[in-house]
Amino acid sequence: MDHLGIIILLYIAGVLLLVAELMLPSHGILTLGALACLGVAVYQTFQRDMTAGIVGTGVCLIMVPTILLVGIKYIRYLPMGDLMAPPNPTREDVGAAFDSSEIEALIGQTGRTVSQLRPVGICEFNNKRIQCVAESGMIDRNTAVIAVGLHLNNLMVRPHVDRGAAT
Repeated sequence: MDHLGIIILLYIAGVLLLVAELMLPSHGILTLGALACLGVAVYQTFQRDMTAGIVGTGVCLIMVPTILLVGIKYIRYLPMGDLMAPPNPTREDVGAAFDSSEIEALIGQTGRTVSQLRPVGICEFNNKRIQCVAESGMIDRNTAVIAVGLHLNNLMVRPHVDRGAAT
């Protein structure tokens, strides 16, 4: 095979390795191989003809990012696509919408932390355990708290200070 045939095979091998990178999880090893093939092909093209080398470099600078971007955009249609980029869940997959009325009824009531809130943890209100979020900072375990509102579907609490006990 002559010199020109080897250069063409290197370009083809580089493109095939780029396409294979999109279909096989190689963690970039195939991309490095593709870039090596294309780099050698461009170098050999420059050795043969300066104008052809410039054209080969321009084609590679356009082709490599285009193949990778198009591949990433349409990865979900490739054989490994659902494993590498699973589809977003739909409302039906998640289940019924969150009903906050049960938690809203606890606003203003006092309870006790079961775990440390840093800032999220478990509190107990009326012998029922609920995920809560501290209004600010951390709250130690077994501390009296008062529910002050809702934050991202979690009951927001702050430490409860008994005003009548202070002298």
